Amino acid sequence: MVYQPIVRSSDTEVAEAEALLRWSCEDMGSVSPFEFIPLLESSGLIIPVGKWVMEQSVRQCCKWLASAPDFVMNVNCSYLQMLDEDFIQSVNEIINRYGLDPCHIVLELTESRFVTDQDRLNDTFKRLRGLNIRLAMDDFGTGYSSLSCLSCTPADIVKIDREFIRGICNPSHSFNRSFIGSVINLCRSVGISVCAEGVEEKDELETVLSLEADSVQGFYFSKPVTPEEFEERHIKPVK
Repeated sequence: MVYQPIVRSSDTEVAEAEALLRWSCEDMGSVSPFEFIPLLESSGLIIPVGKWVMEQSVRQCCKWLASAPDFVMNVNCSYLQMLDEDFIQSVNEIINRYGLDPCHIVLELTESRFVTDQDRLNDTFKRLRGLNIRLAMDDFGTGYSSLSCLSCTPADIVKIDREFIRGICNPSHSFNRSFIGSVINLCRSVGISVCAEGVEEKDELETVLSLEADSVQGFYFSKPVTPEEFEERHIKPVK
């Protein structure tokens, strides 16, 4: 497990982390998630591995909450996990076992799944929100949805994909800036917060802050790092 910080736009302080699964082996070295996640999904192993990821993330969140009482952990979930009949019970058991208030957990699912599998996932979404667990729509802008669908999605957070952040300061990419501004304004009107993902340059940060995104994530602040490194950099010990 590695963790990437998410900062508040108001003061650019680290308030959250996204938990990310990484895999390496002797023969192949580091294996891209774009390779091993589909393999986990096609084999059915995404269910037990996803449960392990959830437990590691919850345990880590509890540890950091001791120093940062408002800390939030974002955990990626495969749509196959959310369709699994034992998923809600499993998540609830893990949270209860560690005594974690569910408000400190956000579950992320890619935008395309919110749209294409919405009917199948709606019951799961409803039950998760009933547990006070928030949902984030990841990679927004790269799937099939339009801005108008935001008013009827169960997402609490929209994470704008890096593709729209790249070149946002270039006059020839004025669409990207207008798109992000429109997303932020529309989301605010329906009570959804916005995270700008993939911010890598100072001018990109300044632009998304001027557009009033709620939070920011990207290599400008940090690449995903080990829990030890994250704690050393971003978690201030209680005095």
